[in-house]
Amino acid sequence: MPDHTPLPPPLRRLAAIALLAAGAFAFWAALEPSLEPPGHGIDKLVHAGVFAVLGGLALAASPDRRWLLVNLGGLVMLGGLIEFAQYLDPYRSASVLDFTGDIVGTVAGAWAARAVIGVGRERFFAG
Repeated sequence: MPDHTPLPPPLRRLAAIALLAAGAFAFWAALEPSLEPPGHGIDKLVHAGVFAVLGGLALAASPDRRWLLVNLGGLVMLGGLIEFAQYLDPYRSASVLDFTGDIVGTVAGAWAARAVIGVGRERFFAG
């Protein structure tokens, strides 16, 4: 993974709060039977999309590379916890493919956020 250049502390704090809130919402939504996505395969895209947002927030909230890896690892564990909770829920079903979508989304979101932040820095804060 390339070097991580952190955002200013106020923006990192805001991203950390958003990450915690979005992660808690994702966990709740994953177990809410009425929110199950329609159609086969669509849920994989939903998993990847939700975790892409979380991955982007994780990158934005991280002050250094070590914390970035901790945050991304935490998101992978959240994805595993969601699948385990769905396994225990009689109204939901666990899926290795959903978990894979979580991991792919997490990494893709972090990479996309890094690119967006880099372009923003070059455009608005160039020397």
